[in-house]
Amino acid sequence: MTRHSFRWEGLAFGLFFLSAVGNWAVWKQDILTPRELGLTASGVLILLGVLGVAATVWQTRPANRARSIPAHEAAEPLTDTTTPEGPEDHEEAHPKP
Repeated sequence: MTRHSFRWEGLAFGLFFLSAVGNWAVWKQDILTPRELGLTASGVLILLGVLGVAATVWQTRPANRARSIPAHEAAEPLTDTTTPEGPEDHEEAHPKP
């Protein structure tokens, strides 16, 4: 599974949407009092913080775990497999007597 980068515009839109719904619930529909809205928002933020800490502590991605390297791979010497750029008969790189 490929991990995707975090998208800030989704978070911003979600927070804007929640604030609009909260404003509607408090002032237009009398569903929540301002105190209830504040307590609800605090509870949601605390819950999200606990979920964030739990997700950080509980690592389920195998990419974060140390990969065991077999002994035959670890013992192999590193070799340079790069090739020089440009023509091989360059005079400055290979001066001829």
